[in-house]
Order: sequence, then C-alpha cells, then structure tokens
Amino acid sequence: MGLSGENGASRRDPVAATEFHRTRFGAYFPRVFAFAHSLTTDETAAKEAAVEAFSRTFAQRGDLTEEEFVVLLFAGVRDHCRTTRPARNSGDELNGTERELLALVFDARLSRAVIRKLLQTTEQAISATLIGALRKVRAGVSPATADRSIRMA
Repeated sequence: MGLSGENGASRRDPVAATEFHRTRFGAYFPRVFAFAHSLTTDETAAKEAAVEAFSRTFAQRGDLTEEEFVVLLFAGVRDHCRTTRPARNSGDELNGTERELLALVFDARLSRAVIRKLLQTTEQAISATLIGALRKVRAGVSPATADRSIRMA
C-alpha cells in the first residue's frame, strides 16, 4: 500500500504535513492495531502501542519513503508490545517469532519485502518459518482452513 505525495514538501508546509500524517494514520491504523492486538491480546494495550508507534514514526525525518515509514511504524509497534507485555504462551506450540510472523502476514498484511526488512532476515527464512508456523496451526484447525491459509501465504 503506497501513498502518493512528496513528504519533503509537506515538511515545509505544516497544513500539508498534518494532512499527510492524517492520511497515513487512516491508511495504516487498522493494520497496526490488528498487529498490536495479535501481540498483546489486549485492546487498550494495542491502542496504546499503535498511538506510540505513530507518534515516534511521525517524529522522524520528513523524507522517509513509504517503505521506510512502514518498517519504522511496525518495528515501533513490535518493540512497544515487547516492552509493555511480553509474548504469552498460549499453548498453541508457536514460538514468539512464528506468532509475530503470522501477525505480520495475516493481520498487518505486509509484503514479504517489508517483512524481510522489518525482521532483518531472508526470504528463505521467512518462508521456512511461515510454513513451519502454519503446519503447527494446522494441527489445531480443520485441514481445509489450514490449506487455504498456506495457499494465501
């Protein structure tokens, strides 16, 4: 998902900057909140994490590319969630990395390229982790649902 517009110009014009931030907030908040909620399982904590991440990301330099903005935003959410509420053990056999990757793919709906930069890993590592996580999830859901999830990834 990309937003058109030159943020450098917005930086010089406070009204344009406010509108640019408002547009980005509207475009990304649902996905940021869904990701935070997956990590915290708490609506209030997820909202706080989302607001904190947006605040920190908007405070960055004004010439961020869309991809840089998204990586910083989701890294901020992840880091805030880790410090405020450590990963839980939900008994589903998923480790923290697997749970986070599933949330990035299915809740945040991020591209593999953005996920690779966010997690600082390779496409192969992402694929291997994702397939392993989906196999673990499959053990707890119907085969048809699991097969659809694997094809989506």
